[in-house]
Amino acid sequence: MVSLKYKYILVLITILFFVSVSVVAQVGIGTNVPDASSMLDITSSDKGFLPPRMDTSARDLIGAPATGLLIYNITTNKLNYYNGTSWQVVETGAGSYVDLTSNQTIAGNKTFTGTLTAAGRLMLPMGEISYFNNSSDPNVLGFTVDITAKSTGYANGTDNMMKINPPGSVFVNDMFGTGVNNKLTYTGTVGRYFHIALSFSYSPDNLKDVFIFGVAKNDFSAGTTVVEDSSKVLITTGSKADYNSTAMHVLLWLDTNDSIEFYVGNVTNDNRDLYIKSFNFVAIGM
Repeated sequence: MVSLKYKYILVLITILFFVSVSVVAQVGIGTNVPDASSMLDITSSDKGFLPPRMDTSARDLIGAPATGLLIYNITTNKLNYYNGTSWQVVETGAGSYVDLTSNQTIAGNKTFTGTLTAAGRLMLPMGEISYFNNSSDPNVLGFTVDITAKSTGYANGTDNMMKINPPGSVFVNDMFGTGVNNKLTYTGTVGRYFHIALSFSYSPDNLKDVFIFGVAKNDFSAGTTVVEDSSKVLITTGSKADYNSTAMHVLLWLDTNDSIEFYVGNVTNDNRDLYIKSFNFVAIGM
């Protein structure tokens, strides 16, 4: 005859067996036959799944959230999931959703449809230097560039050309250093082509002088400064009393810490000055 104690042991073993089976078995809610690929199969034709609902502050208080944890954010009225590093918004049927309310890096290609209105500036690799002589004195023609030696117009290097470096210029920067001494220094981490656009007004010291303008590239790795041949423009000026104006566009490749400057020379003679009334010097990443 089986003792009572032995019966208790058999009952306990049986209970433990079924508990262990239920732990590893699939769970079906609303169905007796859960899908073979699921651990949890919720079936309903008139009800939905309701995840935990909380605001952003409560979500952020969850300690050590598991990767894949899902909640409904009542602050933004969107489903959020934890990707192992940060909380993300579940993508919608309209395409990938990018949360533009927080600081983040958007990798890969994204397409925005409709109107995108930026409250701040749209950050692109761009540097801009502007100068304007606003003196009310008619005898002050502008910033004087003292050209002491004649340029050939074709020699390598700077070819006796002088840097245009007026005081009081205005600098705007995205990935272009400090703009000190009217120099645009590229600080981005990836080399790229830049569209260099220049517009400037000036007057000569002598009638019919021929000046050469160009963009000098300071190659950081090579330690050289060269006025790029592709940027050189020869201009025959009018009289000293008249302002001349010119625009030029150049395509240059810049690596990290390379810089560009605006240069001018005279191919007519030595000791010929030039007066800069204004200039705008822009580099835009391609």
